[in-house]
Amino acid sequence: MIHQFALIASVALLSGCAALHSSSECEANFNTEGSIVTGKKLTTSSMLPGVTPGLAFQRLSAIMLEEGFHIEFSDSRRGLISAYQDVNYSNKRAPLNAIVEALPSGTKVTLVFVAAAGIYAPDSGAQGEFCKIINGVVTK
Repeated sequence: MIHQFALIASVALLSGCAALHSSSECEANFNTEGSIVTGKKLTTSSMLPGVTPGLAFQRLSAIMLEEGFHIEFSDSRRGLISAYQDVNYSNKRAPLNAIVEALPSGTKVTLVFVAAAGIYAPDSGAQGEFCKIINGVVTK
């Protein structure tokens, strides 16, 4: 019984460490290009140790749906998800694309959000949402 508890506690601790790792890596890799005038591209990526590409893809798809994205296209074999959210008070869409890659060091998830010219997309809000999504892939 004590060994089972120790094993469960170890797994929980390691899952938490992986989530913290992916969150800090997500923040460090966050990048933005452009402006509200020209349009903006916001990206980040993170390695997910211990998460297979198939599981990452499955979890990422579910999280994007839970966050209100409409998945327009997905291909689990190529690790691609193309989704969007409708922009309030506009006929524009805000696309979020996700790439899941199998690398020798683990699974890499990349998120790319493109806001059209005139759409306000604050960096801190996008970064927080990106890292919440990526962290969810690890902990879901």
